[in-house]
Amino acid sequence: MTTGVVFCSGWSTGPKAWDAVRAALPPDLPSAHLNWWEGLANPASAMREAAATANAAAGNPSDAPVIAVAWSLGGQIALKAALTEPERLSALLLIATPVRLLTDETGLGTDAAALRAMRQGLRRDADGIVRAFWNEALAGDRTGFDFDDIPAILAPLDAKTLDAGLAALAETDLRRQLPRIATPVVVMQGDDDHIVGAHAAQQLDDGLSHVSVLAVAGGSHALPLTHPGMIFEVLTALLELSDKGEF
Repeated sequence: MTTGVVFCSGWSTGPKAWDAVRAALPPDLPSAHLNWWEGLANPASAMREAAATANAAAGNPSDAPVIAVAWSLGGQIALKAALTEPERLSALLLIATPVRLLTDETGLGTDAAALRAMRQGLRRDADGIVRAFWNEALAGDRTGFDFDDIPAILAPLDAKTLDAGLAALAETDLRRQLPRIATPVVVMQGDDDHIVGAHAAQQLDDGLSHVSVLAVAGGSHALPLTHPGMIFEVLTALLELSDKGEF
């Protein structure tokens, strides 16, 4: 049985965020995309539906476990799905995923006032807020990724939907729940990520029981865009293990 893959992108983006990764994968690899805005209310249900789509393409049973490849807000959705329906997931590949986005007692994280200002700005100029976010998301990039390529990966979302995503990021704190997740996890974290700092990978490493962390030198928050080859290599290794039944 060929293991299916479910991709889930981050805030403001849609399926095209994975185009560079998917271009390197076999064209017949069964996969599906979980839209983050559809996964906010019920992550497990959204993952179940996406997994069923990927499995149908492979001729697998609809409830066969899949590998979730998830980025940032999408990673939080995948973690929440793993908490409630772990049997749906054979492994997680989490990219720049915050356990808690807002500043915690250590002083690390995003300032709550800055996130509130971002949310308020969406009502006045959603396009401007998204542009500002991507300027910051790519600020640490050392690969020379062209900012002009960003519009192609954005999902056509209104300000209300974008705000719902920011609200979820503001409210989510998975630190105490991580020990309940038994699914094998690989974490990829850029060492110059201005949105989700390296402490997020450390929190995942501290809280999860089966986890490997890969620090990406010269990596920003936009790893699916700037380091698709590295993601492809990690995902290929996970697929080989899963297809051999080693998870």
